[in-house]
Amino acid sequence: MLSHRAMRKTVVSARRAFFPSEKELFSTQRRKRDFFSSSASSFPEQAAKFECWSCFTEQQEPKRGKEEDREEISFFCKKCDAIAHPDTFNKVSHYRLLSVPERFSVDKKQVELSMKNLQKILHPDKFSSAGQMKREKEYSEEISARVNEAYGKLRDPLLRAKYLFGLKTGAAYDGTEEKEKNGGEEEAREEVPPELLFLVMEVREAIEDADEDGEELIKLKEENEERMEEAERRVGEALDDEVEFDAEKARKAIVELTYFEKIRKEIIERL
Repeated sequence: MLSHRAMRKTVVSARRAFFPSEKELFSTQRRKRDFFSSSASSFPEQAAKFECWSCFTEQQEPKRGKEEDREEISFFCKKCDAIAHPDTFNKVSHYRLLSVPERFSVDKKQVELSMKNLQKILHPDKFSSAGQMKREKEYSEEISARVNEAYGKLRDPLLRAKYLFGLKTGAAYDGTEEKEKNGGEEEAREEVPPELLFLVMEVREAIEDADEDGEELIKLKEENEERMEEAERRVGEALDDEVEFDAEKARKAIVELTYFEKIRKEIIERL
């Protein structure tokens, strides 16, 4: 009589005869799901279904939609307790992954606590004992990396603002910094208010004049921190407006915060 684990390995081997890798198996199932979901876009969104890679029990992808309708994310199969395949969370936002409200104004302590709790249950060392399959550790490493990525984005005000802007507009943030990197300096500057450009030029000149004067640099740093706090407030007002989201207002506020963040880094480099 084969043990449960031996039977599981036998079934996995049989599946591999048709699918060279788990990733291909998962992506094949995803293509089938995408075909049906795309043809039913006019209907209320349903959570997509797939099979557990270990016991092949039918599972459900984390449900999207309104926050109040979402169920708690499960990182393990409800039947065999195997860790979920990393691709399960491809369409899950950083906010959803860390169980925090989809807003710019977040509780940073809650974000950090959520990250630490997830890392405890997902740490690769928990999947290194004898009898556990190698892929379980690999999957935990991938999901842990995704949790770290989410934490890195949500704890940083500027990165959080750009990420949330992308979620709300359905497109990646297309701000001044990105356009400058792609060679569109003139176009980028045209979209920045002249008063902001003048202010930035004045502050940068003051930084150059201060050179290595620690006291003067600290003073400039404190003044810039006040500007950043005000800029973050405007970003929050634009992104968290529950009545009507104004994408252009949010973009301008993020551009402003981007410039002040650059100034902060310039000052820190000299201190």
